[in-house]
Amino acid sequence: MWDPKKNNSKHGRTYTSTPRGKLEYSKFRVRTPIRTFRDLDVYKDTTRLAADIFNLKIPSVFKKLNQEFELLYGLAKNIPRLIAESYGNKFDNYDLSQAKLEKVSEIISDIIAKIDFIIVSCEKTEVTVRLAEFLKKYQLQRRKILNLKNAWQRVHLNYQKNQVRS
Repeated sequence: MWDPKKNNSKHGRTYTSTPRGKLEYSKFRVRTPIRTFRDLDVYKDTTRLAADIFNLKIPSVFKKLNQEFELLYGLAKNIPRLIAESYGNKFDNYDLSQAKLEKVSEIISDIIAKIDFIIVSCEKTEVTVRLAEFLKKYQLQRRKILNLKNAWQRVHLNYQKNQVRS
C-alpha cells in the first residue's frame, strides 16, 4: 500500500511537503515557453532590481558616496540589456551570446563588491539594510545566470548532435 510519508520512489525522491535535500517538489511549477527575452525570469528580476536601486532614497549621510551609487546604478541597468542581447544572439552567434552571459556574471560580481563597499563604508541605516537585501538577490541572480548559460549550452550541443546525424 502506498504511504505518502514513506519514500515509495525507486529513485529516492519523496513528494511530500517537507523538503528533502535541495529539491522541493511541492513547489514545482510548470514553466511557460520562452518566446522573448522578456519571458526570462532573470531578465524580469534584474530589471526590477535595477529599478529598485534607482529608486533608492539616498540620505544626506551618504552624499560622500554619491559617485559610488551612480556607478552601482550604471552597472545594474546594463544587466537586463546584456541578457536581452544575449537572448537575441543565441540564435545567430552562439559564442557571442555565451560571452555576454559571462559579462553579466562579471557585472553582478562587480555590483556585489560595490554593495559590500557601500555597506562597510557607512553606519547601519535603512539604506544599508536594503542594500544587504539587494546583495542577496544579486547573488541569487548570478546563480540563475550561470544556470541559464549551462541550459543554453546543453540545448546548443543537442542541436549540433542532431545536425551531424542529419
